[in-house]
Amino acid sequence: MQNSIYRIFLVAGIGILTILSLLLIPRLSINPSFDIYIPENVGNKTVLNRLDSIFGSNEKLLLIQKNKNGILNRNSYERTGVLAGKLQQINGIEHTFSLHNVIEFQEEDGFTDIVPLIPHIPDEPAALDSLKQKITGNLMASRLVSRDFTASAIVLTKSNNIDDQTIISEIKQVIKETPGKDEIHIGGLAFIRTSVKSYIKRDLVTLLPAALLVMIVMLFLFFREWKGVLLPFLVVILSIVFSFGLMALFDWEISLVSVLLPIMLIAIANDYGIHLINLYQEKCRENKHENNKHISQSIYRELKQPITITGLTTIGGMLGLLSHQMAPAAQLGVLASAGIGIALILSLFLIPTLLAFYKKPKKNHLTVPDNKGFLNKTLELFAKWVNHYPKTIVVTFLLISLISIGGIFLLKVDTNVEGYFAKDSQVRTSIDLTNEKFGGSQYVSILFSGNILAPDVLRRMEHYTEQIEQLPQAGNIISPVTLFKELSKGYYSAGEAGYGSLPRNQAEAAQYLEIASLAEFDEQISQLIDFNHENARILVSLTDGSNQTGKELLHELKNITGDDPLLNGIAGPGLSKIQIADMVIKGQITSLVLAFFIIIILLSFIFKSIAAGIKGSIPLLVATLFLFGLMGFTGIPLDIVTALLSSIMIGVGIDYTIHFLWRYKAEYAILHNPKSAVSATLTTTGRGIIFNALSVIIGFAVLILSGFAPLRFFGLLVVVSIFSCLMSALLLVPAIVTLTKPKFLEPGISKM
Repeated sequence: MQNSIYRIFLVAGIGILTILSLLLIPRLSINPSFDIYIPENVGNKTVLNRLDSIFGSNEKLLLIQKNKNGILNRNSYERTGVLAGKLQQINGIEHTFSLHNVIEFQEEDGFTDIVPLIPHIPDEPAALDSLKQKITGNLMASRLVSRDFTASAIVLTKSNNIDDQTIISEIKQVIKETPGKDEIHIGGLAFIRTSVKSYIKRDLVTLLPAALLVMIVMLFLFFREWKGVLLPFLVVILSIVFSFGLMALFDWEISLVSVLLPIMLIAIANDYGIHLINLYQEKCRENKHENNKHISQSIYRELKQPITITGLTTIGGMLGLLSHQMAPAAQLGVLASAGIGIALILSLFLIPTLLAFYKKPKKNHLTVPDNKGFLNKTLELFAKWVNHYPKTIVVTFLLISLISIGGIFLLKVDTNVEGYFAKDSQVRTSIDLTNEKFGGSQYVSILFSGNILAPDVLRRMEHYTEQIEQLPQAGNIISPVTLFKELSKGYYSAGEAGYGSLPRNQAEAAQYLEIASLAEFDEQISQLIDFNHENARILVSLTDGSNQTGKELLHELKNITGDDPLLNGIAGPGLSKIQIADMVIKGQITSLVLAFFIIIILLSFIFKSIAAGIKGSIPLLVATLFLFGLMGFTGIPLDIVTALLSSIMIGVGIDYTIHFLWRYKAEYAILHNPKSAVSATLTTTGRGIIFNALSVIIGFAVLILSGFAPLRFFGLLVVVSIFSCLMSALLLVPAIVTLTKPKFLEPGISKM
């Protein structure tokens, strides 16, 4: 009676928590921005916040028209004007700037007139060539047309208080309503963020069901009865629901890294249920007349300790992610640890409780191990190798580790978001087109603060601009001095000394800005010089989004500006990835150290020996070296996703070592012979270790279907890393035990 009440309360309590979690989940939102990976008070982010407070944080979008036969034709030019007019009407588009807005100054009868640079597109080849020369010579127009004249751009200024998705949807609608022969592409960070968000949604919708389906098939093939499928499946579903409910409770947002959470829980959280169902079926075969409730209680008593230990060590590995400065990585560590902890508790208490309600399985449903199968023969071969050639095995793993160290020196860090998309995707095509035709869309700001209109300050900025123009890493350069030189043409006549030059004094500079206001250039001026004329910036675009290009440009800009007293910072979204890369490296090192420290402490506590902690961590060290070495040799970079793999590998891979050592100690207590104990352990527990590893590998393998390159690489690397942990547990650990005969594995001995 008491047990029945306990089971009813347990099931009811879990039901209530599930409902509460489901009510919280709708509060979740997706944040596709990569700014969330950088703390507010760190380096580049601090200067970016300063720039936003001075110039506003309005972003730019590009609408690119491409025509392989040439963009300077009447139809394309007219379409540009229609598109710009319609886009200006969109709520959230504060300003549009196209070839139709570019002006020039003309002097007539002693008066300066402001007229369009391109009143119309001529048909005659000679006149068209003359127009191309005029565009190339105009500092504003040359930014809007590619050098080969096959593409032009409309620059859109986006308001900050409008959702990216809303803006992009309305822009696409305008494009649809304005047909033409030109290709139209959208560029800019807002478009990239929108694409990231749609990819995250797609991955969650496709990867989660795919992983669950694979899990169901795997469980059914393994157990051949539906309760062996449904109970571990229920635990996984509940752990996912509780984890996402916890995310909503903490007001955390779904990011690219968060896509890993449900896949991790599907791959890892069902392992505990697999062990319980496996033992349940074994006892049902061996104890045909025993009461089902007694069997359920028996499996709980026998597996409570080993499952708890392996669960805690997995959580320990995951907690290594807490050392990352990147908030989403640390959040993943918390949520994954919580989800695994919940799965551990549900497996130990809910599965035996629900099994008590079921009838015992029929005899033909029970799986019987095939002692003559391929798996058993392989494990017997491993046992033979370990018992006869333990030194060879250790030397082989040592050589693999040394070779892997060489690969580590080739390991690269690349946090460039542009490389996250497939080459044939719409967003990648847009990014490549922007980089190729318009010098890139990722800008860096060089901020100066002081008396900006002073002639000596403007001359220094002119000198810097000329030097930056020579840098191969620099694409477009938008400088206040460029604008002043163009405005001088409205103040002086052609041939006069000041024509096309910087203002001679501060008063003249102020008059130039008045001319800009008359020419309706206020918006362009406000992006370069603040209202009080106390701050100015030079904008430089990166020719590509790679980390290497960003680092090289930053180094050159620092050399060029030197110790200028007015320099107030160099920053930009184009440099954020460099800071993220530094955080990836630091987070990788600290998370590895923390994960190994936690694992060594837990192993030492479990086996009551420091030697157990050190020796038990050796296989993980070998697997870690192999993982990073392989990444170095194959060119797979460390990024915001793959940098998380080592902590996850340690948390999962340590379970295989624990299972072996735990069973070996029990077998050695009975057989009193190391070789016999190794053989017995490998041919029994070895099967469970392999099934456990396969379930993790298969669960993570669905990541190869992701739309993001880092997640696809992550899925591939999980297969490699877990396989290396598996081989270490089945070969290296037994070989070390055979050679060293550690006393912590002897019965009745708790210290080395």
